Amino acid sequence: QGPHAYVSPTWYASLPNVPTWNYAIVHAYGVPRRLDDDALLATLRASVAQYEAPDSPLALSEDYLRDKMRGVVGLEIVIARLEGKFKLSQNQNEENQERVASRLAGSDDPQAQAVARQMQQRRAKPENGN
Repeated sequence: QGPHAYVSPTWYASLPNVPTWNYAIVHAYGVPRRLDDDALLATLRASVAQYEAPDSPLALSEDYLRDKMRGVVGLEIVIARLEGKFKLSQNQNEENQERVASRLAGSDDPQAQAVARQMQQRRAKPENGN
């Protein structure tokens, strides 16, 4: 999930309007498959190697890992389809888009600021005239 933020109808140039939510997201579709113990163990070891510092004292024994794995379900999803979506006030006129982006940019919320940046980037590079 990308950035997301509430948009107040009071930010538009004219009323009435309704509150809404601006967002950017990617949905992944596929069929999940449960990992067997060997694949789960390999995934856990790879995760530790990826996220622990190289000099980490975390050297977990095979017995310890297998014991803890009883409380973990590992899944693999072969992605069959990806669907990217965004709702960034593109249904509003340019003035309202500018007003919303400005209010979001001035927010203390980092998510709102990120939505404002996406709105500004999209307006700077319209997609095929859309």
